[in-house]
Formats: sequence, structure tokens, C-alpha cells
Amino acid sequence: MLRGVPQGSVLGPYLFSLYVHPLLNLLNSFSGVTADMYADDLSIIVKGQSREDAIPTANMVLKKLHAWSQENGLAINPSKCEAAWFTLSTHTESDYDREGKWPLVVAGCEIPVMTMGASRTTKLLGMDLDPRLTLNVAATKQCAATSQRISQLRCIAHKEAGPSPHDLRTFVIGYGASKLRYGSELIWAVATDSAKNEMQKTYATLARIVSGVPSTVDPESALLEANMPPLHVLCLRARLSIFENTRACQMDWMRRPPPEPPPRAGFRISPLSRDELYAFVDAYTKDYGITQSSPREERFFRSSIPPWFAASAHQVTIGVELPIDHSITDEEELTREKRRVSEEALALHSHRSWILATDGGVDVPKSAGVGILLSSLNSSEIIEKASINCGARPCSYRTESRALLLALERLIIPRIQHRHKTLLVVTDSQSLLAALNKGPLSQTDWTEDQIWQRLLTLTCAGWSVHLQFCYGHCGIHANELADQYATQTMETGQYTEQGIAPLWHTDLLTCFTTQLTNKWRSTIRQDTHRYLLCGTRPSDLSGKDLITQEVLHRQELVHLARARCGESELWGRLYWAVRDCTNQCRFCNISPEQSAYMRSNNDPTAPGTDTVPPSAREEDVSPVRRRTITRRRKEKCPYCDSTLTGFSNLVSHCRSFHPEHPPPLPELKCDFCDMVFPTRRSTAQHRNRCAHNPDATRHLNSSARRRSLLPQDQPASTSTPIGPQETLHHLLLECPGTLAVRQRLGIEQDLRTEKFSQWQLLHSRKLLSLLDHLFGTQMALYS
Repeated sequence: MLRGVPQGSVLGPYLFSLYVHPLLNLLNSFSGVTADMYADDLSIIVKGQSREDAIPTANMVLKKLHAWSQENGLAINPSKCEAAWFTLSTHTESDYDREGKWPLVVAGCEIPVMTMGASRTTKLLGMDLDPRLTLNVAATKQCAATSQRISQLRCIAHKEAGPSPHDLRTFVIGYGASKLRYGSELIWAVATDSAKNEMQKTYATLARIVSGVPSTVDPESALLEANMPPLHVLCLRARLSIFENTRACQMDWMRRPPPEPPPRAGFRISPLSRDELYAFVDAYTKDYGITQSSPREERFFRSSIPPWFAASAHQVTIGVELPIDHSITDEEELTREKRRVSEEALALHSHRSWILATDGGVDVPKSAGVGILLSSLNSSEIIEKASINCGARPCSYRTESRALLLALERLIIPRIQHRHKTLLVVTDSQSLLAALNKGPLSQTDWTEDQIWQRLLTLTCAGWSVHLQFCYGHCGIHANELADQYATQTMETGQYTEQGIAPLWHTDLLTCFTTQLTNKWRSTIRQDTHRYLLCGTRPSDLSGKDLITQEVLHRQELVHLARARCGESELWGRLYWAVRDCTNQCRFCNISPEQSAYMRSNNDPTAPGTDTVPPSAREEDVSPVRRRTITRRRKEKCPYCDSTLTGFSNLVSHCRSFHPEHPPPLPELKCDFCDMVFPTRRSTAQHRNRCAHNPDATRHLNSSARRRSLLPQDQPASTSTPIGPQETLHHLLLECPGTLAVRQRLGIEQDLRTEKFSQWQLLHSRKLLSLLDHLFGTQMALYS
């Protein structure tokens, strides 16, 4: 091999980085020029007040680039080169080079430069850039690309034969949401509200696919049903992560200079800068003692362990898995089983000289990571102990990892020269041991890397170390002692280590995300069907009947989700929207439209058929046949006796024959009530459905035209609504007409005696059985 680096090899990326490093140094040596690379994609930024200043500099840089590539055997592909002129000025005429005075040339080929109004955009790492850097084009392209994947996901998410919601959610997030969120940490900071709304609509569509609810479900209910966080929370979290990474690298985030001269008002949205974002974050996290100035844990970018230093890693053994009999359902028997398997695993290493038990505790806002040193597994005499305050909002994993690191540093490393060199570490954190089990060279976090560094230090000194997982709170003596010490430390606040452990990057993001999500849940609409039943609690995605623990089929899960959202095909808002009738409960109120339409279609769910008034029976015809032809309103001229058809003809008449008078205003009062509307169109829409209009007609669409997501905004009726709306909350808890069925199925008594909760009922076949008894044999298709 004479040039380049081998492709597809492990060392290929590292060798390529070393190969092109002199090129980056060369390009960055020029004034006003910044160059960076991601893999083999080279980006060069040239600053200038105008094209006359920037183009000559850019051509000089490209000439140096071409010369270097020829000397070092690398080829440049001019057909893949793109250029863009970014400006904050409102004057766009100067951006064009109509006469071709300032061409941009590389390797003898001219590169087209994108300017304001160009038909095509320039891409950087797959993200479309516009000349004003608002990234609205990128947001639109991301939504379009995600829509293609949505079509594919809909083919998979069949409501009868699709996968479980949990599996589908994982696939939707990985295949659909990942496409939408690509670059969102930058897009969300500068894009306009219209672009953000389009992204949120697309994200809500992905959430509806997970649970199988129709498009008429409001976005908040769809996200709660799919147990997916809001899009704005994910975007702000990603942007905060970027700032934290640059902060850890000791790099100052470059803020854009203000445009000169300043543009007109409303010209562009100011980007969400670092200072603004941190002020926003501090407002949510200051109650937990977390601010911008709080010390952070050192970020992990590469392992501090050289490969040759890991040769003694085989002296460290880790016991992660402890299989138990999962058929056991009794709590006491399950505890005994956990204790038995834990004692058997620890007994194999009871001969070791040192026993180190670690544990972490979290009781917000208190936390502790502790370690105790014992002489034997069953000894109650603690040789030495150590503890550290892990902060106000750490996760359990964080306290466990800090506890193990502290115990190795304070309790074992000082005894490294002791003649007894066998150590057993007991912990109830299976996730920590699973992370350490990947090996010293495969760690992705600073704490685990430091733990392995301590372990290898011990093994190089001749130590043999075994880390063993045991189940917590099942009576293991060493673990119980560590747990008691952690509880005591949090209660007293007395730690052996001074100060608080540095803030973990993941804990900061988790705290910020939790606070943002709680804020979102406190502001969502409270008048939806799902909120009346479940509040802001996300749905259970286990796919099981929460009462019997039996596995539910996909079609059952979909129908339960639609029932919780009030969008079932057989009852509720969607059912009556299709029939263009009121959404009043059929068991509490019967309108002539409901009865007539159900009887005309042989609907078995039609209650009170014999009680329909004769006037309604005479009109017992299909709604399509009763649909009247829309007629334009007759308008009388206010200045003469002429009568014209339509408001537009009236305005034309007044301008032609009465130019001395002002044209009539579009405002109009309803003929049947006192409401005044700003336009003739809005007046006509109201008049056709006005409750005081005896000849009211309704818009009949078999596709259930979406009028509103709110349960109170329902189609009009010629009869006065009597009784509450037909919601699942009403049918399940309030309706006297369904009380007999609820009592017959035992639901009323079981809820009263707390045999199962309302939450469990909403995720069970018992709810499907109730709906089947209420609405006839059609429910059997789902139950």
C-alpha cells in the first residue's frame, strides 16, 4: 500500500486523523479562516465583509488545499464541493454575482455559491443550511424525511397484528424520532415557531403510531399514551449537553456578533445562547442546589488506562447474574429465594481475607455513597468505613458507583502492601457490575474508568479481586450493614469525606428533564378525555392485563388506548362525530338524530327505539338524503331597493352605483340568536348549526371531519342536550344507566373494596368486557 489508509480496519480512522492533521494546521494558520473535519468531510469557514473580500481569500485557501492534496496523494472531488454565503444583512442584491467577477474555483472547477433565494440549499453533515441560518429549511426537510418513515411504521403498527407498544415504541424512537431529532439541538435554538410546530406535529404522529390511537387524539394524550417525553424537552436537553461538552473541553461557545447595521424589528429570532440557556436551567434546578457554577465531574473522552496496563485484568472477576425462579409469586418466598442464591454465590468466595461492602442511598435531597470493610462475611465488626455526600439529585446508580470508587481509594489502596491480598466486594447494584464487566478498555464514563484504574493497581500489586452481586433487602449480612450505615449517614449528615461529590453530567440532564417534564404536565389541557381518567400519568406499556397479569393482544391494547382517549369507533366523541349527532350519553339522553340514524342503519346499540317521537320517525331517513343544498344568502342593498345574491355581489353593486357611500361591512348578526360574527362565512357556519334554527343542517362527513379535540366542542343537534357527555369517565363512574352492568360484572364492588384500582381497570380485559355488555356484539371483535 503506497498511499492512504486501509479502509474497514480498526486503526483506519485513527491513521486517517493523523494523516490529515497537518492539513488542518495549515488551513487554520490563515487569518479569518477556520477549518474542521468530521471523518473525510472538510468544512472551511472564511469571514469577510463582502464577496470581494471573502472570495479571493477562499480561492487562496483552496489553492493551498489542492497543492497539499497533490503532494500527499489525496484526491479532491469538485463535484461534491458546495459553498454558501451566509449574511445577516437585509440587502440581498449584493449577494449575487451576476457578471461572474468572483468565481470560487477548486482544482480547476468552479463551485456554485448558494445565496439568498437560491433554489437549492447547501448541506453540512446531512443538515440543510439557509443563508440566514434560521435552519427553517432543515426543520422542513427533517419533517419530510420523517414522514416517509412514518408511512413505513404504519405498515408495521397494524392494530390487530402489530408488535407490543413497548417494542413498537423502541423502534419508533430509534427509526422515526431519531430522524426528526437529528440536529434538533441547533434547529430548536434558531428556528421560527412555525417550523417548531411542524416538528411537534410530526413527533405527535409518531406517538400515535405507538399506541394505535387515531389522528383525532390531542398531542398531549398521544404522548402520555406512548410514554414519550415532549419534543421540546428532548431538544433543550440535547442543547444543554452540547454546552456541557464544550465547557468540559474548556472551549468557549462562540456567540454570533450582532449584525451591522442592525436589521429592522422582527428580522430574525435571536439564537438561544449559552448564557440564556444556563439561566433557564438554573431556574429549574436551583431548588436542588444545582447552578451553573456547581462543580462538574470530569468528562470522559478517552480511557486513562493504556492497553498494556490492562494485562492483569484477568485477576478481577465479576459475578453479575444470579438466576432465580421467576414462577414464585409470594413475596416472602421470593425473598427467601433471593437470599438463598445470594448466600450460595458469596459462599464460594468466603475464604478471601478482606470483605468490602458498598451501598448507595438516595432520599431527596439527601444522598450517600458508603463502604465498610469487614474481616468476614458474617462479622459484625466494622474495621473501617467511608462515606461521601453525592449531592441533592443523584440517581441510585451514581451513588453506587461513587461508593465503590470511594471504598477502593480510602479502604483498600492504603492496604495495598498488606500480606493478605484477596478481596471480595459485595454490592447490590447489578447495573454497575454489568458496566464494569465490559472490561477496562471499554468504559464510557469517568467513574467506571477510575474504578478500573484502582482495580488494576491492586492486581499489579498481586491482589486477587472478585466483585459479587447480591440481592438487596433479603437478609445478606454484609449488605444489610452497608445499607444501615448509608441510612444513618443520610439522617445525621455526617460524612467521612469533606464536601460534595462533583455533579454528574447525566444527573444534571436528568434533573433538568424531570423538571421540564413536570412543568409540561402541569400546563397540559385538563379538559381531554384522557386527563379526566388518568391525569398526567403515562400509560403502562408492559402489554399485560394489570389485574390478571395475562398478556394482551395488540388489538386489545389498541382498543384500550382508544377508550382511554375517548376515540373509540363504537362510542364517544369519534362515534358521534361520524354520525353528526351530539356527544351526549345514550343511556342518559336520546336525541331524534341519534335514534333516527341508529335505527336507519339497524344499529343494535340504539336504546329507546320505541320511545322516539312520531315527528322523528317521519324523518327517519338517511342523513345524506336529508342533506340540503347550500344556498347563497340574499343581501339587500342599504342604499336602494336592490336585492343581490351573495355578499361579494352586494359590495360590487355598492361600489358601482353608490360610490359616495362606504361599502357595507362583512359583519353580520345571526337570524336566530343575538350573536354577531365578523364575516358572512362565519355567520353562515353558525346559522347552519344554530340551536334556535328549526331548519338547521349539519355538515355530514363519513370521514369524521375534525372540528375540535375538546370534548365540549361537539356537533350540534336540533334537540336541546340533556345529561352529561358520553365519556368513559362518565360511563365508568357516574352513569346510572350503566350501573346495573357494572354491578353484574363486579366492577362497582371491586372498585369500592379496592380489589383493584381504576388504573388497573383501564389496562385490563374487564374494561373490554364492560364495553361489550354496554354496546353490543360489535365489541366482541376486540375482546
